[in-house]
Amino acid sequence: MNNFYNKYKSSIGLQMISAVIIGTIFGSLLPQFSSIYQFLEKAFISLVSMVILPLVFPVIVLSVAEILNKESLGKLILKSILYFFIITTIITGIFVTGSYLLKFGQGIDIGQQKTSLNDLTNNINLNDFLLGIIPANIFNSLSQGSLLPVVVFAIFLGFGIGSLENRKNSIFINALHVWVDAIYKIVELIIKWAPFGVFGFIASDVATTGFEKLISLGEFVIGTYVAYSILALFFYPLLAYIFELNYFQLIKSIRNLLLLAFISGSSSVVLPELLKRLKNNGSDENITDLVVPLGYTFNLQGAAVYFSMATIFIVNVYNINLSTSQIIYTIFILSLIGKTAATVPSGAIVVLLASATMLGLPKEGVALIFAVDFFVNAGRTALNVLGQGMTVLIIEKLNKKYLF
Repeated sequence: MNNFYNKYKSSIGLQMISAVIIGTIFGSLLPQFSSIYQFLEKAFISLVSMVILPLVFPVIVLSVAEILNKESLGKLILKSILYFFIITTIITGIFVTGSYLLKFGQGIDIGQQKTSLNDLTNNINLNDFLLGIIPANIFNSLSQGSLLPVVVFAIFLGFGIGSLENRKNSIFINALHVWVDAIYKIVELIIKWAPFGVFGFIASDVATTGFEKLISLGEFVIGTYVAYSILALFFYPLLAYIFELNYFQLIKSIRNLLLLAFISGSSSVVLPELLKRLKNNGSDENITDLVVPLGYTFNLQGAAVYFSMATIFIVNVYNINLSTSQIIYTIFILSLIGKTAATVPSGAIVVLLASATMLGLPKEGVALIFAVDFFVNAGRTALNVLGQGMTVLIIEKLNKKYLF
């Protein structure tokens, strides 16, 4: 069964491409079935939306609780997470601000309805926002799908559980692990239906607005790879210079892993070999074994670029004007949400839909971008792996010389 699933997962990209092609043909030749195409599109979005809160809540509770349970490594974990947050927030800030100022996506016609926009067009009151993230009634927040208050409550609950004696919290923690594993299985099942959802997205779009919409998404793919190149060729070398690291030696030592991650579109397939390679190259074993797995949840730097570019692309396509406070709010939301669901298989659609919900962006824009996710996923995954290698070396340097 596992071999069958691995074989299926390795071919998901081909299935997505096939779904785009078939959807284009059906939408062009049989536009009268647009209601069926829209049903497939909306059903897939609803299925993914269904698992967002049930997954995010226990993942955060477990992360906080288990950090507090590690007495010897607690400080290292907390400082590593602090580094993850600072770096991914900086990356998000750079690419959100840069892509917005450069008007990435503006003027592109994807059949959007500019008269039906969203909550981002409203002014953001800082006091109301800060009070709104405090869940006065957690059950009300859960029922309304208000993600940020749920995240805040999950952090507090994780702290409370992690502060208890092990014998008191072990049963609950084990139950949460079972819950998370079960949700992952549901997500895997949903992602298996992704080609049908993509077929619905594309067929519906072509049937209602024409083939030109898909061609317009080429700018998104090209622009995103330009952003990836900036991260790899400018930001990472600058970071390596600051921390006195040999950046190109790191790339040379893991270049075949980067290629494998790029081709497979999965960073998990190189995780065991990445741990081994870094330790063979002289990295501290304890730091490597801690930072890399932890970074797979909190430190996906390639994904931070992707979420920034995708969000601002949608903002500009729908002609939404952002104030400075709204840009800051967008950076904050993407930095937070990008760390809560990043471990989900094909989690980009989960994160983007969660972010779109909180930012008030049209879900149709997210759905269309997901149709070309296969093309941008390769670069995103390779940068995630490269970022993990960089982070191990930086944390090791900090541990020896600066902070610890």
